[in-house]
Amino acid sequence: MTRTARTLLLALSLSSLALAQDSSNIRNPTINTESDEGKPLVAAGLAESAAERVPILEGYLQQFPQGEYRSYALFQAQKAYMETGQDDKVVEVGKELMKLAPNDLEVRHNVNQALVKLQRWDELAPLLDQSRPIAEKQVAEPEPGGADEEAAAHWKSQTEYAEGVVQWLEWATNTAAVQQTDPKAKVAWMDRLTTTYPDGQFSKGLETQYVIAYQQMGDQDNMVAWMKKAVDAGSQDETYYYTLAEDAMNKQDEAAAKTYAEKTLELLESKPVPEGMSEEQWNAHKEKISAYTNFLLGRIYMPKNTKDAYRTARSYMLKSVDVLKAEGGARYHVLAYFLGVCYVQLDIQGDNIKQAAYWMGQAASTDGQFKGQAAEALKKINAAR
Repeated sequence: MTRTARTLLLALSLSSLALAQDSSNIRNPTINTESDEGKPLVAAGLAESAAERVPILEGYLQQFPQGEYRSYALFQAQKAYMETGQDDKVVEVGKELMKLAPNDLEVRHNVNQALVKLQRWDELAPLLDQSRPIAEKQVAEPEPGGADEEAAAHWKSQTEYAEGVVQWLEWATNTAAVQQTDPKAKVAWMDRLTTTYPDGQFSKGLETQYVIAYQQMGDQDNMVAWMKKAVDAGSQDETYYYTLAEDAMNKQDEAAAKTYAEKTLELLESKPVPEGMSEEQWNAHKEKISAYTNFLLGRIYMPKNTKDAYRTARSYMLKSVDVLKAEGGARYHVLAYFLGVCYVQLDIQGDNIKQAAYWMGQAASTDGQFKGQAAEALKKINAAR
């Protein structure tokens, strides 16, 4: 827990005064101290610690399950459970109290705090939604007029407590989002955070967290959408720009693909070694992403079908040969075929025929969509030599 959160929780505990919107029986009943039912409550009140109060109150609740002061005893028990760290019981008793006093802010806040400690996020979510309007309503209560100092002090304590709860609710929503390990749950909590607190302190800069979560879910469309939001917000992650370039290329938006690809290369050249990476790791990463990006830029020029375009495409794709050849697979197959096409198209006096034959041979000998076409082209090249 952060220092800010601990300070906030302490302040809330110290200012947790009577917020009795529902039933005075929860807080200030008139107890017959001489009755069999009243005596254990007197004993609980005289106990020196919460640990001493707990068994007395539990004994009362067992002995008088329908007792006149049951709601009061439940509330006292909840506070004692809070002090002794019995979070499960804070929630259990709190659920009973919320039926008796559904708009009591302190009861709900006690339950919410316990659920955060227990990391019972599914139970917490609806209670946060229910607690917020109650707290905000109290914050919005106008200060009472007149010269009644006691009423003014009571209003002040209630308002300050409610303001603290409002802040805590935002903190708790963010904490729940941070703690999620399931990407679907993480997205749901981040959505809750950004929807409920669009201008809140925790709602900014979540783009990368969304990207990671959607990537883990295998949701390509949303992953790319959040990468776009990330770069629009100023991200300098070269992998985002490269992915956006590939996405634009797949959508036949060559202008956007070119812009993103060129930015990728610019970042790779200008960025220092990132924290957490060795220079060797960074250089290997740069080499790989640069090769992929140059290959993409070459593909952009292929459909233009002009000498200049083939020449430009070839210059880009030759920069990717070492990495793609070492990797092999479909990407290298396409690279080989496209280079073969470039050399065929740029052949003037047979000066490129050797390179054309080599690259068509590479494409024909590897599996991929152009295998047959490369084999036919290779036959024609060899026949013309």
